Amino acid sequence: MDEFLQKVIQGDQFTPPDICLQVLYENFKDAINVEWLHRKTHYEAIFYQDNIEFIAVFSIDGQLEEYKMYLPDNFLPETIKHYLESKGEIMNLVLINKGNCIFYEAIIRDKELNRSLVLLSDLGKVIEEKLL
Repeated sequence: MDEFLQKVIQGDQFTPPDICLQVLYENFKDAINVEWLHRKTHYEAIFYQDNIEFIAVFSIDGQLEEYKMYLPDNFLPETIKHYLESKGEIMNLVLINKGNCIFYEAIIRDKELNRSLVLLSDLGKVIEEKLL
């Protein structure tokens, strides 16, 4: 059977180093449906906790480098929510915790159906905005 079809049917079947498993459950005690990916420079865990999808990135030596949470817009601070809604409809919203700094990344669709990506600090300062 070709390798691609085998991965689709059987999954990747990758088990990360024990330190990654330990650090994952120290930080995300209620993680369920965990799927691990091995990248060239890091490991990724995709999982759910409290009905929210997460992606956690671990260094090769098992340190948690960052995580992302896919959020409903009611999890946003009001000032950030109002700013994004003034730009258009919030299509997708991600909280990024990298180095203990919080960022919000949103995909917004305006009235002309143009989509843009907006990256904001936890205080609502626009870091980047670009059309997709």
